[in-house]
Order: sequence, then C-alpha cells, then structure tokens
Amino acid sequence: MDTELLKTFLEVSRTRHFGRAAEALYLTQSAVSFRIRQLENQLGVNLFTRHRNNIRLTAAGEKLLPYAETLMSTWQAARKEVANTSRHNEFSIGASASLWECLLTDWLSRLYQAHDGLQFEARIAQRQSLVKQLHERQLDLLITTEAPKMDEFSSQLLGHFTMALFCTSASSLKAELNYLRLEWGADFQQYEQGLIASDDIPLLTTSSAELAYQQLAALRGCTWLPVSWAKEKGGLHTVTDSMTLTRPLYAIWLQNSDKQSQIREILKADTIA
Repeated sequence: MDTELLKTFLEVSRTRHFGRAAEALYLTQSAVSFRIRQLENQLGVNLFTRHRNNIRLTAAGEKLLPYAETLMSTWQAARKEVANTSRHNEFSIGASASLWECLLTDWLSRLYQAHDGLQFEARIAQRQSLVKQLHERQLDLLITTEAPKMDEFSSQLLGHFTMALFCTSASSLKAELNYLRLEWGADFQQYEQGLIASDDIPLLTTSSAELAYQQLAALRGCTWLPVSWAKEKGGLHTVTDSMTLTRPLYAIWLQNSDKQSQIREILKADTIA
C-alpha cells in the first residue's frame, strides 16, 4: 500500500473537492484523480460518487476512512520514531529508585555534558527485573550494589559509598526507633539483622530513599542511607549505637552487547561513587 494514495484519499474526503485537494497536496487535479483511481483499483471498489461538483464517499469509502486515518497516524508515528533513532544514539541505564535518588542523578547530568550525541533513558525497577531486561537486550547498562552472578555479564567496579543508619533526632538508640526498611538489594539483608526481631515487620518498606526520608520524623524511624546524600538533605543524625557500612557499586552489561564502545566511553568518563 502506497501511503501517498491514502493521504490523497483522506484529503479528498476532507475537502470533497478534487481541485481543493490538489491545491492542499501541491499536485495537479489529474494527479489526484489518478491516485484515487489507483487506490480504487487496488481495493476493487469505488470510493467516491462523482456528480458534477458533488463528491461523496461511497459506503466502501466510509468504511475505509477510519482505517486510512489510523494507518496514516501509525505511519507518521513510525517515521518520527525512526527519525529520532537516527538522530540520537539511545542508551538505557537501569537502577533501583534509591540508587537514582541518592547517587546517580548528578552522574546522569555529567553524562549529558560529556556525551552530546547520546539520548539516555533512566529506567527505575527492582534489580531482578533489570537483570532480566539486560539479559533480553532491553537494557544497555545496569548500576547495582551486587556483583553479577551470570557468566554472560561483564562488570566494572565503579567505586564504593558509605552508608549509615539515620534518624531525625540526635542521640537516639536503635531500640528507641522504628525501623524503616529501604531496599538496597538481597545481599544487604545481612546488615539488617539485629535491627528488628525475627518475627517483627518494619514499619515501612520502600524502594524510594526520598519517601523513607520524608517519613523518618513522622514515624520516629531510622533507615540506612548513603552518608553523602544524608548530609545534603540535612536534619539527619546517625543512630548512636549503629555502625557505618561501605558498599560497592557495579556497572553490569552483556558481554556481547552491541554497544560496547559506548559503554566503555561512559564508564571511563566519570566515576559515580
């Protein structure tokens, strides 16, 4: 199907006049008539009734109209997407909400400054979902605190960051506070032992550091946060009888990714932690 034929059909159906349709399409009237005949021959039906200057859609033309509008709309959307892909080199980066909020936002800004030609997609999801997307080539790069466990993945240690247990009141002890569980990955659970009883449930469980931060005072809670981020937020104090932790940060990608050169450029340009 020639989309130009559908475009001409839609213009004639809108103007109900071959001459005006020709003017709108920058064609001769004979060219418009020829295109309509071509479309009618392809479909094997008449699309318009022609009585002097009174042009109307036939029953077949009325049925074709919504399909033609949908097809042209889809074609325009497809052209736009393809054009965007050709103009921009899309690159998707996935991480948990807490990593984006606490560590990766400034890094993403620096990536834009260093790579004018790239169009980034910042994807937020749980690590398990992102690993699946990476494996299925729906994601280019994963930033996580857990080392890769599959042989088909390559990885690079980006650095380390320090975490501490924070609350909003000074000189507070763990026993005096409600634990708010901010999800930092499966391998972080060992550090949470002792904060709550084995049969207890955290007062709040979330993947968002910002949300946990906002609820600390109201719930008289404590939660694990990166020290650098907590200092920027202000109004937070470390829990008196708690320790600090050092956590790694990895970049993970498919060994046979077709964006190896871009990954190398991105990872050598700047450090996150």
